[in-house]
Amino acid sequence: MELSISHPALLSIADKDPGRSFFGGAQEWYSTDWSRRAGCGPTCASNILAYLSLSHPALLPLYGYGSMDRADFSRHMEDVYPHLTPGRAGLNRVELFSDGVAAYAAERGIMLESHTLALPGRMTRGRPAVSQLAEFIKAGLKSDCPVGFLNLHRGREKNLQSWHWVTIVAAEFEEDRLLVTVSDEGQQIKLDMRLWYLTTPMRGALAYFSENPASYQQVDAGNPKDGKTP
Repeated sequence: MELSISHPALLSIADKDPGRSFFGGAQEWYSTDWSRRAGCGPTCASNILAYLSLSHPALLPLYGYGSMDRADFSRHMEDVYPHLTPGRAGLNRVELFSDGVAAYAAERGIMLESHTLALPGRMTRGRPAVSQLAEFIKAGLKSDCPVGFLNLHRGREKNLQSWHWVTIVAAEFEEDRLLVTVSDEGQQIKLDMRLWYLTTPMRGALAYFSENPASYQQVDAGNPKDGKTP
């Protein structure tokens, strides 16, 4: 079984060189040394927010620029960064990521609902089964939202950097493998999530976002159809 966000091409970013393009943002585009070193979390959030804006009309304010070229997307990354500023250990907890995304959206008048799954290291008692990772990723992709993925140690998955956020845009669900396609450093790569989960000694997390139904309730309450004030 294969699943993907509906329009992955929306994450294609044009470079000033006509013959070059990127898939999602790259943290090296940030303007300061620290943000370039530690900015994988806000870069991942920038990917998610841009995609939601471009694919969901009600979420248009989440991306404030007229194109998806590198210059405009870099400005978007700088807009997102103050809400997801990495500390000395980066964004090493999923709530730092989800709270930052929600705060950025709220500043633009959008209420997002956060969906998160904490992933303990492999020696943790009561650790979720791999099938729970698969079901969470399915839910995110079916809702048409890229899924943020944090790992603190790459285990035996050689295509993954440790202490790093990447953006899941597609997945292949097999009985003995869970292959995901991610945006990482402006490139599209594949990872074996099952291999990572079974071999990492440290924790990680997954996160995606959806429109918060409460936002519609507030609009309805403020604009009653019968013309009466509440």
